Amino acid sequence: MTNEMINTITQGDCLEVMRDIPSNSVDLIVIDPPYNIGKDKRWDKYETIDAYVEFMSEVFTECERVLKDNGSFYWFHNDMTQIRKLMDVIDERTDFVYKQFIVWNKRYEGAKLKGYLDGHVAVKELRNYKLMAEYCLFYTFEEYSAIHEKRMTTNNINMFSPYVEKIRNDVRNSGLTMEQASELFDREGRFSSKESARVRASYQLCFTKGKYFELLTESMYDYLSDYISWTYSYKELKDEYENIKKQLKQDAEDILRKRRYTFNNQRTHHSVWNYDVAPKIGHTTPKPVELIENIIRHSSNEGDIVLDCFLGSGTSAVAAINTGRNFIGIEKEPEYVEIARQRVDEALANKNEKETINI
Repeated sequence: MTNEMINTITQGDCLEVMRDIPSNSVDLIVIDPPYNIGKDKRWDKYETIDAYVEFMSEVFTECERVLKDNGSFYWFHNDMTQIRKLMDVIDERTDFVYKQFIVWNKRYEGAKLKGYLDGHVAVKELRNYKLMAEYCLFYTFEEYSAIHEKRMTTNNINMFSPYVEKIRNDVRNSGLTMEQASELFDREGRFSSKESARVRASYQLCFTKGKYFELLTESMYDYLSDYISWTYSYKELKDEYENIKKQLKQDAEDILRKRRYTFNNQRTHHSVWNYDVAPKIGHTTPKPVELIENIIRHSSNEGDIVLDCFLGSGTSAVAAINTGRNFIGIEKEPEYVEIARQRVDEALANKNEKETINI
């Protein structure tokens, strides 16, 4: 991806254009793809549901590739039968992790079109509940905190593997059972000499049978060979252990921070969102700018890159400009590209005017 793609709208097929975007380079993806319900025969109707699902699976795969590890992915739809199939494909073919199912409620108290929509509900001949909502599905990647914790534990254990093997070999050579050896290791506080204390200290953190055991009695020295000749003192071994443990913890925290998805809780929304139907502005199914702004504020930071590979009339680009983000816009239909570019120019002009006034 060159800088030419940022804050511009590219006309073309989404899959072809997205291949020019580097992996792990986008902070947030918000898409309003075809629903395959026939709103516009040019782009919203596929020969079969399977063909549609296969196309969308390729889109999901590309979205997964370009999204950063701490990025978020939102996609809209309104047909539950197809949503179910699409969710299955995401589970089967990507590493995306489902977070929330959001309902965009269009008919609510205070909505501009409430009276008009009420009329649709009041039709006596209805044989089903009238659909007055669309749905937005929120995905991220797994943060892997549990995995990192497990890796830390494994690394701690592996650090002492030479000592573990030494003790196990000597236990075998001594003729003791593991239970007898464990009993000797488990006793505390009985040191009859400086040498036995050093033996205990040198192997206090050795790992045997799934837990750390301490070498505590001089009698254990009778069964185990030449530990005194080993060069580690208790302080040296402990310091090494603590330093490595500290570094492992820091590494895990760094990885976790990089993998932790952005979520700036605005303390305004739950899983049902009330937004007015957007004006059509040359497109049949636009989304409200305010709705997309809400997603952007929650799931990105200023200066981040927001991708919409089904840009339509440009709502996501306008929302990105309004919230101080960068955008990458892709749209196949030339007439929508022109509308989107006009809206972007207007949004930039409004932003510049506001900044000038504030100065």
